[in-house]
Amino acid sequence: MTPIPNWKRWIIYNLIGEGVHNVLFDDQLKKLCGNNYDENFEIALNSLVDNGILLKLETNRRKKYIVNYDKLIEAKKILNDNRNWKLSREIQKTGWRSDQRGEGGSDDIHRFYSEPEGYSFWFNLEENPRKKKSIYNIYRRKTDDLEFAAQILTQKHSKILYLGSLRHNHSVISILWRACVDLSTGTDPKRNRNFILQDLQDKERKACGNNRQRGKIALAIFKKLEFITEQGRKGNSTLYTITGKSPPFSTLDDVINV
Repeated sequence: MTPIPNWKRWIIYNLIGEGVHNVLFDDQLKKLCGNNYDENFEIALNSLVDNGILLKLETNRRKKYIVNYDKLIEAKKILNDNRNWKLSREIQKTGWRSDQRGEGGSDDIHRFYSEPEGYSFWFNLEENPRKKKSIYNIYRRKTDDLEFAAQILTQKHSKILYLGSLRHNHSVISILWRACVDLSTGTDPKRNRNFILQDLQDKERKACGNNRQRGKIALAIFKKLEFITEQGRKGNSTLYTITGKSPPFSTLDDVINV
């Protein structure tokens, strides 16, 4: 059976692990458990309620649960306690968000790390998931949907990169966007309006960072926003070009110039 502490973390993760407070009915939680449901799940759930960390409500004779906002600190402590803990592979199959699940062998490990505060999860991308390399979780600030952060998850650690907002001219993400525009509208006839990550790295080495992670993340964001589109391959690299769609004006000077 799955240990009670693991069930507690799993339950809390499903309620607040994405940075959004969810409300889940009793039958929804049990459905998420799938074939892994056991009596320790009930013990863990009741314990969280008894300790006031979860609130149990009833609607039309259906029980539903939500994290008690007054106990949010305690809930996060449980969620992030002992960060090297791992769920069994069976729990990963049903309990972990499908777009963060590993595809490797029986020793897949997934850890709960604190997410960037003030941001909401948007999407993620995986780097050779079968080889157990990095997962990039992309976030947008709750108060500015054009301000971005990325959480990079590996088998051993987590790192958060802040890219700033496309509404600010001097942010990392704005610098990289202007570089994409320059690369895609340049006068070099050999480029044919297409560019690869390496071109972006060469043009804005400081903004991309030494390991090109910011550049890779920025291209994923621009593609998601439909600012750029794929144009095939160049060797092992993806070719991109701008679509004509662009961020809103970020300064009064931009508006005046246009």
